[in-house]
Amino acid sequence: MATLHHSSSDAALGKRRRSTHQTFIHTKTIGNVINKVKLPSNRELVDLPVSATVEQAFDLLLAEEILSLPVYRIKDNQKVYVTIVSVLDLLKLYASHTADSDFFEHPLGEAIGQTDESSRLVTVRPSDALSVVLELFSEHGAHRVLVQPDVAGQAPIFLSQMDLVKYLQAHNHQLGTILDTTVPTLVERGIERRHKPVDIDSITFKTTAVSAFVQLAKHPHINAVPIVDDDGVLVGDLSPEDLRGLNKPRLQQLDKPVLMFLKASHGDLFPPFTCHSRFTLSQLMASMVLRNARRLWWVDVDGLIKGIVTLTDVLGAFTDDDQ
Repeated sequence: MATLHHSSSDAALGKRRRSTHQTFIHTKTIGNVINKVKLPSNRELVDLPVSATVEQAFDLLLAEEILSLPVYRIKDNQKVYVTIVSVLDLLKLYASHTADSDFFEHPLGEAIGQTDESSRLVTVRPSDALSVVLELFSEHGAHRVLVQPDVAGQAPIFLSQMDLVKYLQAHNHQLGTILDTTVPTLVERGIERRHKPVDIDSITFKTTAVSAFVQLAKHPHINAVPIVDDDGVLVGDLSPEDLRGLNKPRLQQLDKPVLMFLKASHGDLFPPFTCHSRFTLSQLMASMVLRNARRLWWVDVDGLIKGIVTLTDVLGAFTDDDQ
């Protein structure tokens, strides 16, 4: 499997004067991000071999409260990382094996390639420019990367979109007027980067969990599905992370209506994280970091869904040259 590595070379912006946030970004490296948001005690990789079972992966993701983990093979008594497998990979694998009673015994390696992201391993280095990983996270479909050490013998470090948002939030006083961008503008520019709008297909609270997960697995762009009541008001959401900890004894819970499944899984029902049209980029970042939220549903005053703001949208705002 090929490993994609991006060098620290960065295209010049030309003679046009950089904005405040661009000046900040182009003076920072990935090493600066790591030193700020990845404390030494929080750098140890949580990983599994390709020979581990799907059930082991589900259990570890839940125990560590994470959404993905690097997968490796052993070569010459050394770990060789193959890719990063996420809960979305596991969900897509499950969706094609719903009738397989031995699904949880399948090797984790079968989940590799279920998404475009896990079909390759994306690596960067601490000396690479911050703009390199920012572009990977906002324009090339990556949600996490492995940072390969500059010093031989050191272990790689896992870096996610949330880590980068935390870093930018910690330096918001150095980012300028871009932070005043509001939700409608942010969503519109996200559509421009993707060259098409994202269709949001909601489900009702009466939908069974298994049907909802299968629907989610088939969606090419959205990693969560909103749950609405009979009036179309947002009452919850479902994402691949809600599958963490799934095992054979818990399979029967998937036949429950989705809200009952969520309550059984989490012990309670929690309101979905939302934002409104007047939310600024600064407020979005603060909300996401405070709540550890990977998405905010954009709703109107009546609770009807207008769109979604993801970490990709937030990070993408900092790659736009016209702000």
